[in-house]
Amino acid sequence: MGFTVKSSYALRALYELALAAESGNPKLSLAKIAERDMIPRDFLEKIFAELRDAGFVKATRGRYGGYVLAKPANEIYLRDVILKLDKPMNSYVCVRENTECDIDPNCTVKYVWFRLYNSMMRELGKMTLADLIEIGEKLKKNKRIELQLEEKPETGESR
Repeated sequence: MGFTVKSSYALRALYELALAAESGNPKLSLAKIAERDMIPRDFLEKIFAELRDAGFVKATRGRYGGYVLAKPANEIYLRDVILKLDKPMNSYVCVRENTECDIDPNCTVKYVWFRLYNSMMRELGKMTLADLIEIGEKLKKNKRIELQLEEKPETGESR
């Protein structure tokens, strides 16, 4: 249960397009995005084909062509992007509904994976590209954004 480089690159590229739209110059070329975010251009082209097919971006061909967001940044949810590009996280055996564990039909660990999956989907379903812009603005103003684990991992001994 995790996120791929593909979805990470997609979110970074969409963030660039959201920033461009916010600045009033919404069109960006793949070359520009690839350069800014150090994303391999060939891989970015494949990602953008999927983003276009999913309705997140629109393409304009030609000398002054490029990509723009297909809808406002506050209407593009991170969850939707990730689920369109990546194999659904619930395809992992431990997070499939109505399936029994091969090892233990009464597996209690499956419960933990379901809770984690549901929590991630709930949080990603609340966050939009507009939220990323807001976070980026705070970071640029050197405002501290608290990033911490709810409980710090212990080293060595378990509780």
